[in-house]
Order: sequence, then structure tokens, then C-alpha cells
Amino acid sequence: MSYASRVTLPLLCLTTLLACGRTPESADPYALSVLNETAGAPATPFEPGPIPADQTRVRVSFIGDVPNLPSIGVRSVFLCSTTCTATGVSGGVLAGDDGTGRGKLFSDVTLPPSRIDRIIVQPDPAAGQPVAFRTLRLAQPITLQAGERQEIFLSLSTVRPGDASSLEVTYLGTAPLPPTAGSVVAYRPDRAMAWPAGSPMGLAMAAGSLKEAQLFGMELIDTGGIVPRVAVWPALKTQDPMTVTLKVNRDRIAKGLTAADYKVQLADKTTPAVTMNGDTLTFQAKDLSGAQVYTDRSVIETSSGERIALPGKTLNAASISAQDTSACKNSLTARRAEYEQYFADGTDAIRIFDCENVAPYVHIVLIDRSNRGRTVDLPVTPSVDYPGKYVLRPITSHGTGAVVAINGFTWDGDKGTYMGTGYGTPLGTLITAGTARKKTSTTEAILGFQMQPADRSKGTSAEFFVGASTSLNFGTHNYNVIGSTTSVIRNGACNPNLDTTSVNRWSAVGIGLNRMALVSSTSSGTSSPRDLCSVFEGLGYLSGAIRLDGGPSAAMAWLGQHINPLTGSDYYAFGNARNILNALVWK
Repeated sequence: MSYASRVTLPLLCLTTLLACGRTPESADPYALSVLNETAGAPATPFEPGPIPADQTRVRVSFIGDVPNLPSIGVRSVFLCSTTCTATGVSGGVLAGDDGTGRGKLFSDVTLPPSRIDRIIVQPDPAAGQPVAFRTLRLAQPITLQAGERQEIFLSLSTVRPGDASSLEVTYLGTAPLPPTAGSVVAYRPDRAMAWPAGSPMGLAMAAGSLKEAQLFGMELIDTGGIVPRVAVWPALKTQDPMTVTLKVNRDRIAKGLTAADYKVQLADKTTPAVTMNGDTLTFQAKDLSGAQVYTDRSVIETSSGERIALPGKTLNAASISAQDTSACKNSLTARRAEYEQYFADGTDAIRIFDCENVAPYVHIVLIDRSNRGRTVDLPVTPSVDYPGKYVLRPITSHGTGAVVAINGFTWDGDKGTYMGTGYGTPLGTLITAGTARKKTSTTEAILGFQMQPADRSKGTSAEFFVGASTSLNFGTHNYNVIGSTTSVIRNGACNPNLDTTSVNRWSAVGIGLNRMALVSSTSSGTSSPRDLCSVFEGLGYLSGAIRLDGGPSAAMAWLGQHINPLTGSDYYAFGNARNILNALVWK
């Protein structure tokens, strides 16, 4: 052999990827460099708690196309932009299709915001059957947004029908989801999907109900009703009706009623047919957003948790126009004597259901201010780190230990999303437990409350004021003071200048006849500020009422439960409840 030949052979070995077995990478056919990709720092495992404001929570799952697929071995799943980031740890993934749309979670990590346009599944033969090692290039890149949660599903498919050993991975889809969404489901148009029978909720969708594959998150929220509230994101609207089943909590059926007295109302205010089989309620719908179970009987609930059906019926929501508040007003007027009898019998607070499914679509709680056992409070939490600012908290936190809590007025500062702790300063007049939090407001409608005597010798006195707080003398009603830019009731009547066009979710509070009414929109209910007049007029509480904050801030907690959690885009932005600066509570 010539000298040239003796030199050339080793050089060929060095320059050929798999030749001679002398380079480190030749021993690993699944090294990322084989695909001409570069690995950056691995992703950080997600820790339970708020999503860091400068990170994205990313969950990667696999789902098979048939049952009984073998376990595949996966060393990592790489999400690639400029470089590729490894997610997860090596292990076997058993991802057969069980017909429910649930995948097998592989990794749950946090990543800096970026734009993902390639995905690589790196096989691990030692952990299970390997799959093809290749780059999946996305037709539509995934944009990871700071502070958000992103779900990614990869489909495990059989290349040759009937041959479970011929597997490949393809990209199925992605979706940004609210942080509280519990179950993540992948719907594929070529097959039917049915959520597990026997669970608190069942959901069956026929093949072809959606044109494209879609991921969505589902959460069941206990709002104190006879069935849990269903939260779905993104909005689930199908071409063919879905079949929905919900487990009924019979302990929450109002005394005097049966499960057959309850109906379902959809977002468009229609009422689909409902069947009851044992403890399971079943109905069909093409749109689940805003679906809720109700009864057209008059129902109240006392502060002891007793739920009672009153004699007679209220109007069905489907029989009146969406903007007509007369059914609500007339029912409240007709029931005044009955409400007063409960107060006379010692009840200190009553929840009224009659206006939840007719305009103005609000929850109502009445309080007996002459009761000596409880009093009004306006809890706030001063920030330790930022003097003059207050910690934003959800309504249930503000209302700890209270019979009822309602959101206060708006603030200046953080938005109150689910991303960690936020802070704010009140925009309206606010005095809590004798301490002025803000008293330089041009607020034009204010409620002031006296301090209840230490011996509880009398109830909680309240007064209504109008004008700039700096020019008002609250007298003895200066212990707890809350203001607003808008009066709903003033001078013994509905404010004639109230806005009729700002249709949104709202909260309000008003006084009269030694009582107080707390009002807050239902989860999917909206009204104008003027529509709220009907509640106070119907009750005869005309000493003064103010509109509080609205939109995603509108919230009420009753007997410790948040009864009007957020829906739609507000649910995505804030979760079930927005963090707010303060609340008005009865405790």
C-alpha cells in the first residue's frame, strides 16, 4: 500500500459520519447533530404555583390513533427556534387511544417566550419501542407568550394498519389554555370522542363535529349549584350537537323541589330538552359556553345553607325579551313580605335566585343590618414592600369567614391576573376600619357605615352620600366608607342619568328599610347600569345604591363559594376570579 493510500483511509474515517466508529457521535444515531440541530440549555421543570411573569408554561403530550399501542421510548422532546430546548426526561410513553381524547403527558416545563417552528422527538430504545428520528416542521409556528400556558399534542400513528410496530409521530395541535384548566382533551375530526362515563361530567362528540383537530381545556367548578359549572376553553362550538351528562348533587336541591324541576339554559337563552336518569342529568347542545342549570321556581337560600322553594312560579327566561327586567322586578316586589318574614324569624342574610336567569341576570343577597351578630367590613391588605399600595386578592380571599362578599370599586395598578401577586391603589373613596385609604376623590356616590358597638348592642347603621369626598362630612358613618363614580339609586329613585349602553358584568350595593342588597352579575350575565335599578326598585331599597367595579372584577362569594366565576376571554386572562383590591363583606 502506498503512502498516499495509508494516509487517505484514516482521513475518510474521520470525515464520514458513521465510518470506522471513531467519532463520539457515531455511537449515538439519535444525537441531535445527526439532524443538523443544536441543543441549548434544557427547560426548567414547572413548579406548582403561579406561572413566572417572564416564562411560559409548556406541556407536551402524546396521543395514539388506536388502542393498545406499545410503549414508545422517548429520551426527550425538543422544541426548536434558533436552537432546540430539551423538555422532559427519558422514559416509556404509553399513549394508546382510549376514546376520551386524553393524551399521555410527557413534559411540563417553563421556557422563555419564543417562536417554536420545529419539534423533534428523540427516541430512547432502552425505554420502549423507538420511533422515527426526524424534524417535524410546523406550518404555523407556536408563539410562546410570557406568563401563559401552552399545550402541545403529538399524535402517535401506525404507519401500516394492523402493525403496531410501525409507529411514527406527527404534530397534532396546540392551544393556549387558562392556568386553572384541569383536563386537556384533543379532538380529532376523523373519530368520535366520549369523556369517561361515571365522572362528574360526560361529553360525547361525534366524528366530524369539528372540521379540524382542536385542543381544549375543561374544568368543573363548584359554585354551590346542583351540578358543577362547566368551563371550556377555547369556546367549544360544534356542527353536530354534543351530548352532555352532569352528576346531580341532590343535597342541594331546594326543599319542595325535585331534580325534574330544574332546566338547562344555554348562552343564547334557549332551554334544550333535559332527561334525568337517577342522579345524571343529560342534554344536547352545540355551544357549551354559558350553559347553566336553573329552575323557574322562586328559590331562596338562608345564611345557614337551607335552600327553600317559595310558593308559585317566576317567569321562564325564554318567554321574555333579553332586555326586559320586569320579571325580576315584579318577582322581588311580590316576595317582599316573604323575605321580611325570614328576617323576622332570625335569618341575617338571604340569597335570592329569581333574577339569575332573567334580566338583569344577577345574584342577589339581602342583609338585615339590624342584626347584631354580624357587621360590614371592607378588608384590604397593605403591601409590606410597596407602602401606599395594597395586595390584589381573589374574592374568596377577601371574604374569608364571611357570609357574603362582593367586589369593591376599581383601582390603579396591576391588572390582577393569575401571574403572581399584584398591587394597586384605590381610585374611589375608601376608609376601612377607621383608616383612610383614599379620601381625596371626586367620587359622587358613597356609602358610609358606623362602627358597631363593642357590646353589639345595635346593628350596622349606613348612610348614602353624594359629592366629592373632601367636601363631605360622614359624621358617625366614617368607620367603613366606600365610593363610586356612579349612583344607581339616589333621591329615592333610579338615577335618571344612568348609562344604558355600557352593557357588561356589574356589581352594586344599596340600602333601604334597614336592609342592604348586594348585587353581582352571573358568570355569563350582562346588563347596563340602568338595568340594575330594577333590583333595588323591586325590593323597595331606595335610600341609595352605588355601582361598583364591573367586567372581570364583578364577583360574589356566598357561604365561602365563588358563585359567579369568569367565563370566555376573561376566564383565559384571569382564571376563575380576578385578583381585586378590596371587597365589601358581611361577617
